[in-house]
Amino acid sequence: MRNALSLVWKLLLICLVAGLVLGLINEVTKKPIEEQESVAADAARFGAFPGAKSFEQLKDADGQAREYYKALGANGELLGYVGAARAKGYGGDVEVVVGMDSLGKIVGAVIGGNTDFSETAGLGAKVKDASFAEQFIGLEYDGSDVKYSEGGGGFRIPSGSVKVESVASEGTDPDAVSGATYSSNAVIAAFNEACSELYKLITD
Repeated sequence: MRNALSLVWKLLLICLVAGLVLGLINEVTKKPIEEQESVAADAARFGAFPGAKSFEQLKDADGQAREYYKALGANGELLGYVGAARAKGYGGDVEVVVGMDSLGKIVGAVIGGNTDFSETAGLGAKVKDASFAEQFIGLEYDGSDVKYSEGGGGFRIPSGSVKVESVASEGTDPDAVSGATYSSNAVIAAFNEACSELYKLITD
């Protein structure tokens, strides 16, 4: 009995020490992680709205900060808005940051800029490629959801969902990454969510 109690106390002591060590590690690493996430978020916003010089975060009716920002020019003039949304991909959440000017035109998109991005290397991770994101630049969002329809070698955004003024992929509708349906659909879901909120901001 005495040996059993001694073992219990030793285990409790080990758990206590381990908890204290983990708590200390968390406190030490929390600030660097937050700083890294802040730097990544800033880079994503500038990538999604290249012409902006600064951003002003918006708040909801309760005063809570939102993931949506005014994109401001050199003299503080309003150029448009930037917003971020996430959707579930194959390996986790996929974040899409979208820049929309005051006319509803997409001026930039950054896909998978979140530090916890974990889509499959060589497949889903290809949605982070600049060539994939560039397909959305120049689309004029009209309030309708963008959807994929089967066709060609993968999936395409059907005409009619958006007004295409100029698209990098030789005038065709943007393609999803072949063999990466989950990741591509996550991009579209997050893109639609972000665009819907941005559209409300420019039309209010």
